[in-house]
Amino acid sequence: MKTLFRLLVFAITLLPVQLNAQNFIGATIKQNRAKLHYPLSVERFYKQEGYRFMWVLKDTLKTPAWDAMLLLDCILQYGLNPVDYHPQELTYELLHKVQEIKASSSDKAYFDVILTDAIITLINNLHYGKFNPDFSLNKVDAEDITQFKGDKILLDALEINNLMNAVLRTQPQSEAYINLQRHMTLLTTKYSGINYVKPESDINKIAVNMEWLRWINTTGKTIPLTCIVSEGIIIHFRHIR
Repeated sequence: MKTLFRLLVFAITLLPVQLNAQNFIGATIKQNRAKLHYPLSVERFYKQEGYRFMWVLKDTLKTPAWDAMLLLDCILQYGLNPVDYHPQELTYELLHKVQEIKASSSDKAYFDVILTDAIITLINNLHYGKFNPDFSLNKVDAEDITQFKGDKILLDALEINNLMNAVLRTQPQSEAYINLQRHMTLLTTKYSGINYVKPESDINKIAVNMEWLRWINTTGKTIPLTCIVSEGIIIHFRHIR
């Protein structure tokens, strides 16, 4: 009985915040549509959730925002470019600010929407690839896409409270991809240091082949690779096979 009472008090406490959010989330999406990579997906996501704040509840409440930010910190490990995920708007400093009670609702809504777009973009890019010729950005963002919807994946991940694992599982599960991704992680993290010069040519080549493997995974087409990783060693192909 006490637990039920506490849940009711908690819900009543959040109610004004979420009612206020409904007045700002929709307007923020409309005003920043040109900035969003997947505006239709973002709209569907918030519509499903009643246009409430999803990330920027105050620090005392458990939210998935920190897991989302950690995912964005690791963009290079997945052969992707950080500039595609709103790095200027999505900083830990700004997250702290919008989680404060005194932060304006418009600032909260803006951060919330931009973070949603960044994570949906990450999900789609990990699964389809960024430049997939068969699955353009507009096609992936469309309402009638049936193969895989980034907004639905995000909703399901938040429902089971397992954002990080759910997002990373959207990647190809082939041995070739897993080996490349692991090696990319080593090149961009473990082997970094003051005296370590990152092999940019290897990083770029692995990133390209990871992208192609995403295309293969989603289209079933044969695309010749220019490198693989075997037993921790990069094997290059002089000629496309």
